[in-house]
Amino acid sequence: MGRSKRNKYSNESKKGQYKKDHSYIDYSDDDNNGMYDDDRISIISSSSGECSDSDSQTGKKVEEDFISLAEVDDRSRQQKRFEERTQLKRKRDDTEDGEVDSWESELCYPWMELMGSNRLKQPLSAARLLQREVTCFLQYLEPTPIEIKLREYLVHRIRVAITEKWPEAKVEVFGSFSTQLYLPNSDIDIVVRFPPSVQVRLRKIAICLEAEEICRDPQIIEHATVPVIKFEDVMTKLKVDIILNSTSGIDSANMIQSMMKKYPGVRPISLIVKYLLALRNMNEVFTGGLGGYAVVCLVVSFLQMHPKVASGQIDPMQNLGVLILDFFQFYGINFSLDTVGICVNGAGSYYDKSHITSRDGRSVFSIQDPQDRNNDIGMKSYNSTNVVRSFKYAYLAMTRKAFLLEQELKRNNYMHLDPSTLENPKKASILGSFLHISSEFIKQRELMNNVYNEKRWSDQDAASTFEF
Repeated sequence: MGRSKRNKYSNESKKGQYKKDHSYIDYSDDDNNGMYDDDRISIISSSSGECSDSDSQTGKKVEEDFISLAEVDDRSRQQKRFEERTQLKRKRDDTEDGEVDSWESELCYPWMELMGSNRLKQPLSAARLLQREVTCFLQYLEPTPIEIKLREYLVHRIRVAITEKWPEAKVEVFGSFSTQLYLPNSDIDIVVRFPPSVQVRLRKIAICLEAEEICRDPQIIEHATVPVIKFEDVMTKLKVDIILNSTSGIDSANMIQSMMKKYPGVRPISLIVKYLLALRNMNEVFTGGLGGYAVVCLVVSFLQMHPKVASGQIDPMQNLGVLILDFFQFYGINFSLDTVGICVNGAGSYYDKSHITSRDGRSVFSIQDPQDRNNDIGMKSYNSTNVVRSFKYAYLAMTRKAFLLEQELKRNNYMHLDPSTLENPKKASILGSFLHISSEFIKQRELMNNVYNEKRWSDQDAASTFEF
C-alpha cells in the first residue's frame, strides 16, 4: 500500500492503537489532494494476524492496509447452497417477479439514484464505489429545508403555548435536533425550565399543549429517572419528549457539538450508525439500546484510536466509506466488550471494565461521560451484545458485497459494472447489503411535504409570529 504524498491533515501529534485498518483513498476531485498510490481493494488479506502488544508499545505499526475480503466468508455449506439457489431464482429476466423485485429495490434503496458512478475516476474500484455511495446515502438522509422548517415551527408553537401561560418559562431544545444529528423521523427533545419560585408539574404542561391542539392523549411518565411527557404532534406526526428543569441534556448537546467540531467525520459516521440502530430498534436506552450521546462517543473514540486518522495521514471526510467499514469491524469483531471501557477525554484512552456489567449481569459498553467521569453513559444499554452483532453483520455483509463488485469490475477492466447490476439498485449497492430506507421514513418525509405544500398551519395562532 502506498503512502500518502504528504501529511496534509495533521493538526497535532496524537497516539492511538488499532488492530487493523483498510485501504484509504482521497476521493476528492483534486488529483493532487493526498491521493494514495494504490486505490483498489485487495482481494487478498494482507495479514490474518493482529498487532502484537510489543508492536503497540514500541509504536511500530504493523502494515495492514487492505480490506480483508477473503477472510469474512464464514457461511456454512448449507447457507452457501441456500444463497446460491436464491440467486439463481432471482436471475429470471423479463418476468413479472423480476419487475416486482426491481420496483421494491428502487423503493428501498432510493439513494442509489444519486450515485452517478459514470463520473467517478477510472479505474473504478469497490472502494471508490463505497465512498460515493456513502456520500449519496448521507445526502438522502439529510433533512430537507421543508423538514427543518416544520421542526422549527413545531418548537416555536410549543414555546408560544407554554410561555403565554407561564411567561417566566424558558423552552430550549436539546438532543439530536440541536446537534444536527437527527433523522427525518427522529424525536424532538425539549426542556422547559422555570425559576425556583415557580412550581409547575408535567401534567399542567400536557393539558396546556392539548388545549392548543398540538397533541392528543400525551403520555406522562412521572416516576421515571427523568420524568417526561411523550406525545405526537397532531399536524406533522413528529414525536416530542419534554422534561422539566434539567440542564444535563443541554450540556451533553454542547459537548457533542464540541466533539464534532474537533473531529471531522464524527457527524456522518454517527448518522449512519444511528440509522442502522434505528432500523434494528436498538437506538433507545430504555429498551437497552445505544442513545445518541453514546454513539457519538463510540465514533469519537474510534477516530481518536485510528492510526491513520490520529496521525493525520488521511482526511476522514474523504475516506468515509472505509472508515465506516473499519468502525463496524472494530466494534463488531475486534473490540472486547467484556474488558475494555472507553474514555474520549484528551486524546482518548481505554480502561479495564471487566468488573462492570448491567444489573442482570449482561455485558455492556462502558463509556465514561466526558463531562462527568462518575457517569457511565453505556451502563443502561443492556442489549449491547445485540448492538455488537449488528455491527458485525454490517461489516461481513459490506465486505462480501464489495468483494463481489470488485470481481465484477476486474472482469470489466475496472472501467464499469455490468448493465444488469446498474439496472438493479440493490445489486449495485454495498450499503444495501445491510441497510434500507424504511416505510416509516418514506411516509414521514411525504407527510412533511404534504403539510408544507398545503400550509396546514394557516389557522394556527403561532403561525403569525413565525417566518416560513
